[in-house]
Amino acid sequence: MRNECDKVLDYFNDQLSENEEAQFEQHLESCSECREELEELRELTADLPFSSEPVDPPESMKGRVLGAVFAEDEPVSNEEDPVVYMDEHREQKQEQVSKQLKRPWAVRGLAAALILSLVGNLYALTNNGQEQVSDPEPEPPQIEESTDQVAKRVQLKGENTEANATAAMIRQNEKELLTIQAEQLTPLQGEEVYQVWLIQGETPYRAGTFVANENGEGAVAFSMDQLPEDVEWDAVAVSKEPDANSETPQGEVVMSSSL
Repeated sequence: MRNECDKVLDYFNDQLSENEEAQFEQHLESCSECREELEELRELTADLPFSSEPVDPPESMKGRVLGAVFAEDEPVSNEEDPVVYMDEHREQKQEQVSKQLKRPWAVRGLAAALILSLVGNLYALTNNGQEQVSDPEPEPPQIEESTDQVAKRVQLKGENTEANATAAMIRQNEKELLTIQAEQLTPLQGEEVYQVWLIQGETPYRAGTFVANENGEGAVAFSMDQLPEDVEWDAVAVSKEPDANSETPQGEVVMSSSL
């Protein structure tokens, strides 16, 4: 049966079951040596400058570290043991350290646990850094490719103005676009706009609105899926409207062309 005195480290490391812990605490009441040893362990670990969450390193790393700690059977000197060496300049701890050295197995066990904890945390930090570096970059958004084809192209001219424009019907996959590129337009006033119209018979349909820059240039691209389907358009025209709300031509037709 396991001696109660052998459970000091397990009790200190909280490795006992509830029943074992209760039995050991009862043993502590009558064993001054175990109480003294437990107090020494607590005082030693209280002075260590490291405090971190325990992280388990790989088993191969554990084997190398523990093998190095327990490789020698001779008593550990103050210069070789990291726990004792840490306190050698603290005169008030000399007596406690000397007592602890009488139990080399305890010092070795504590040193091994501390080294494993440090190695484990270093391993975790290294892996976390690698994971952050190796995170894949987000893929750029897919750009939908299209094949454009000019279905019809006409030149618009005005009777009483030098303004002119090029109108083109463009098939883009399964859609159709109407584009207008105009030049030599007269300046607009206030809320005036240029309005494009597609005409079927005597019915005009709004097909885009634009304004001219200081050089008299303007352009618009209008998606024809907003208009009735399968329509044979008779003409295209551009008018100067008082604002962008005209549902039918209200101002002067600046230029036009049959389709």
